[in-house]
Amino acid sequence: MLVEVAEAGSLSAAAKKLRVPKSTVGRAVRRIEEDLGVALVRRMTKGPVLTEPGRVLADMAAPHIAALRDAPAALGRTASEAYGLLRIATLSDVGALVLAPLLPGFLARHPRVRPEVTLGLPSVDLAREGFDVGVRVAMAASLPSSSLIARRLGPVNIAFYASPNYAARRELPKRLRDLHEHDTVGFFPGDANVFSITTPKGTAKVELRPNVSGNDFFFVREAIVAGLGVGMLPWFGARHELAAGRVVRVLPDHQMALGTLYVVHPPAKPLPPKVRAFTSHLLEHVPRLLAPA
Repeated sequence: MLVEVAEAGSLSAAAKKLRVPKSTVGRAVRRIEEDLGVALVRRMTKGPVLTEPGRVLADMAAPHIAALRDAPAALGRTASEAYGLLRIATLSDVGALVLAPLLPGFLARHPRVRPEVTLGLPSVDLAREGFDVGVRVAMAASLPSSSLIARRLGPVNIAFYASPNYAARRELPKRLRDLHEHDTVGFFPGDANVFSITTPKGTAKVELRPNVSGNDFFFVREAIVAGLGVGMLPWFGARHELAAGRVVRVLPDHQMALGTLYVVHPPAKPLPPKVRAFTSHLLEHVPRLLAPA
């Protein structure tokens, strides 16, 4: 019940989800507090909030509670059948533009798995927070050293794009240095950014001073579509916009390596079938979504 309070945000919401009276949840939490001799819930006028000990206990208990919930479903199944809640942590754009399109095919193969995708968590502690899988972008050549098991999904490359509206107002750049004469939309906030761009003649550096910048590719994409300037997007983030005619490619033979996409999971022996199945599905299908757009 404490885990339900942590997930639902209040005693009332937890009671509603569990279909029991609020007083039942309250008594259960008080019994734990009395046994441990610590306050787990801070009771306030706007509703209870977990104390630090309460949050630690709930975080540590959550994965075990989830395993207990899945245990009855395992009866009568083969050891290799994928089933149960699959908690996934990833970035917002990766979740929406890479994972979401692949879930229908995954669920068609594994209908007893229940994916739960939490967005905006690039480096959360998977094991401590009770996640089964993470999908992460490493800016360096590899992920930082950790106990996680990592599988490479493919390179994340970005290229230049502009809106048809912007292209109608301004002659699009024909050379890299022409970008200095254009309005630009930047991904990394700041006054200036130097990028190493791969060109047909090798690698060249360009310094851009964006007129508008943001730290989310969804924002950058919409700023480009709105005609605010030339900007860079990952191929997977521009694919649908190109097909819909909302953006056009600028300097089509230029690109930049942003990093590498990995699927990671905590070490486990044996590896849960749901994790093994999801990892295999990503390894099979993600590379095509990372291909040039």
